[in-house]
Amino acid sequence: MIKLAKLVWEFVKADFDVKHYLITLFFTLSLLVLNYWINLENGVIDLLPTNGPRFVGYLVLYSTAYYGAIFITAHFKKNQSIFRNKKFWIISAGGIFIFSADSGFVFHQYLVDWINPSPPLNGFIYSLLSNGTEFITIALPLFLVNRFIITNRSENLGVNRTEIDLKPFFLILLIIVPFIFFSAFESGLSNYYPTYKFGEAAKAMGVSKWIPVTLYEFFYGADFFNVELTFRGFFVIGMAAVLGREAVLPMAVFYCTIHFGKPGVEAISSLFGGY
Repeated sequence: MIKLAKLVWEFVKADFDVKHYLITLFFTLSLLVLNYWINLENGVIDLLPTNGPRFVGYLVLYSTAYYGAIFITAHFKKNQSIFRNKKFWIISAGGIFIFSADSGFVFHQYLVDWINPSPPLNGFIYSLLSNGTEFITIALPLFLVNRFIITNRSENLGVNRTEIDLKPFFLILLIIVPFIFFSAFESGLSNYYPTYKFGEAAKAMGVSKWIPVTLYEFFYGADFFNVELTFRGFFVIGMAAVLGREAVLPMAVFYCTIHFGKPGVEAISSLFGGY
């Protein structure tokens, strides 16, 4: 834990600039206000057709967030040359395209239609496939970009067998337990979570209640791998190949926007959590 704290402190000390961080914060808060003012994700983008327009909606949202933060960072770090770097555009646009495609094109709906489950199982099967297929729609493409464009094989977006130390992660879990406890009493979060809403699934399957719950939580938990691979792997370790430590802050802004469909408290905290 001391090692982790030291690494974080060294990063902040090297990267922190008051004006840079405040303007980035103001930019992110502006996006947050816009989202919850017009219900941008849930009420606009998610209501667009899934055969293309919804993908474009997410592409515009994510690109605005990421490249807006990049523009601010480039200005304060006096690094305008980044915009002339073809590799920067190819890698960043590739990552945004992949995540937007997964958000905008509901590939798994075709599988649900093919399986044709009974009505009580429709939403349950949809959720399993939504989370399970992201290993194909997110992880695989990101690894391919890393392999053929970033070519950082030793890091492999953070998925490797070197320098593994799990102690700090368990300590962090202990630290955030009180925050999780108090969050349970926040109305927006308590109304949104838990996300398992399929009480009829067990009866429809003719099995014990714990089986569909376990299946759902397994795939729901597995999906966090794809999220972490995208943001802490691709947009930090991968983008560090062209941005160095300046990859972190734009990633955090982008990460905040993927929480726009969730309670405001979670979306705001995701900016700091992502950072």
